[in-house]
Amino acid sequence: MKDILLDKKGDIALTEEGDISLVTSPVQAVLIKLKWFFKEWVFDPEKGIPWFESILVKDPDIDGIKKRMIREMLDVDDVLEVPRLDISVDPKTRQADIRFTIRTDKETYEEEAVLHG
Repeated sequence: MKDILLDKKGDIALTEEGDISLVTSPVQAVLIKLKWFFKEWVFDPEKGIPWFESILVKDPDIDGIKKRMIREMLDVDDVLEVPRLDISVDPKTRQADIRFTIRTDKETYEEEAVLHG
C-alpha cells in the first residue's frame, strides 16, 4: 500500500521543490502502527496500541505488550516475521524504547522507535 513518505521525526518528508513523495514501506507502516495510540482514531477507536492503559504504567506486562505489538506488526502488508522485539519502558519518564527486526519476502529490516507519553 502506498503512503506519504515520512521523515525520521514522523513529519511529512518534502522534496527540495516542496512536493510530497509516495512510498511503499513496511518499516514505515510498522512505525505508524506502533505510534498509534488506542482510541486515537475516531473512525475505529478499538485500533491502536494501549500505551497509556497498559504500557506506560508503573508495572507494565512486557510479555503481553510484546505479543500485542507482534500481532500489530504482522498485520502490516508484506511483514512475514518479527524475529526480534525488545522493549524497554521507563515508567517515571513515560518513555518506551522499542527495537525490532521485521522480515519480508524481499528484505530484513532493523529499526528503533521511541515513544514519549
